[in-house]
Amino acid sequence: MSVDAASESQHNVAPHPDASRRGSGYARHVKLPLAPIVLPIAALVAALARWQVQGSGNMYTAIAKRFYIPDPDLGWRISERHPIWLGLEVCAIIAAIAAGLGVASWVIRRREAKLGHRATALRAASWVVAAVPLLVPVVAFASGTGPANGLDSLPASTIRGIEAGITGILDAPEGRYEVVEHTGTAITAHLSAGGETFDARFGGGIRGSWQGDPHDLTKPLTAEVSALAASIDTDIDLRSKHAREEYLFTDKYPRISVTLDRLIAASQAGANTVAFRAHGTLGLIGKTHSIEITGTLKKPDAAALTRLGLSGEILLVQADFAVVIKETALASDAKTFDGDRIPIQVSLVMRHTSG
Repeated sequence: MSVDAASESQHNVAPHPDASRRGSGYARHVKLPLAPIVLPIAALVAALARWQVQGSGNMYTAIAKRFYIPDPDLGWRISERHPIWLGLEVCAIIAAIAAGLGVASWVIRRREAKLGHRATALRAASWVVAAVPLLVPVVAFASGTGPANGLDSLPASTIRGIEAGITGILDAPEGRYEVVEHTGTAITAHLSAGGETFDARFGGGIRGSWQGDPHDLTKPLTAEVSALAASIDTDIDLRSKHAREEYLFTDKYPRISVTLDRLIAASQAGANTVAFRAHGTLGLIGKTHSIEITGTLKKPDAAALTRLGLSGEILLVQADFAVVIKETALASDAKTFDGDRIPIQVSLVMRHTSG
C-alpha cells in the first residue's frame, strides 16, 4: 500500500477531534430540560405554605379578600385591607404546570435527539413558563395578611330572648326614615356549600324606608328594604356570576326584599338603643316567606355621626333572620348546601326625611 493510500485510509476512519467533546456536552444537555420544573415545585410549596398560614381552609382564591372588623357604631364593617387569599385551586394549577413541564422536557429531549442539536427556543420558553408560577405566592405574601380581629364572615346576632312587651324609646323624631347609601347599608346571606362557608353580600341598589315613632314603639309601624339581586358579591367573581345566573336568576327576579309589618316585642338595650323582635316577609326568587326578625334600632350620637360621615337625624338598624332552604325556590338545589337554613343579616343606615 502506498503512503498516500494509507494516509487517505487513516483520514477516512479517524474521528473528528471535537467529536468526543460534542457527544459529552450533548449528553449533559439531554438532561437539562427537566431543570425548569424546580421553579413551579418551589412555587407550589410556597403557595401551600401561604394557604396554610391563611388558616381559613378556603377552596377558591379571592383576589381581594373581604374581612369584617369591629366597629363602635355599626357593630362590624368591611376592612379596607383586602389581601390576596390563595385557594387550593390555584395550587392545583401550579402542580399542573409542573407536570406539563415534565412532559415538555420529554418532548424537548426527543426533539433534540432527533435533530442532533440543542432546541434553544423551546428551552427558553420552558424557563419562562416555569418562572410565572413563582409570582403567585410572591404577590400573595406581599399583599399581607388579614386585619387584626378580622373575620371573613359576619358573626351571628347576639340578640336573644325578647319574649314579650314593647318598651324602650329613642330620642328621635317621628315620621319617615329612608335608607342611605353607605358602607353600613347591606343585606348579607351566610352560605355553606361545597365544604366552604362564605358570605353573599348584596350592597347595590338598596332602597327602603321605616315609618314609625321612636318615642312610642307601640304605635303602628312599617318598614321595607330591597336590594338588587345582581349586586351579589361572594368574594369570588366566578362564584358570584354563578350565583346570579344559576341560583338567583337575576334577569327574571331583579330584587330581593324584606318587609316588616308588626313589632312583637321591644326593650331598652342602652341609652340610645332598642332591641326588638318583629314579624316580616322575605321576597326571594319569586316567592314570599314569613320570617321573624330580631335586631336593634340605634340612634348614633354626634361623635358616631362624625365617624360615619353622616349628618341629620339618623337611625342605625341591625337585624337578623333565617330562611329554610327547602321552603324557597332553591329547594331543588338544597343538596348543594351544607346546611338546611340560610341566615341573613340586614344592616341599614336611615335618615329622617319627613314627619
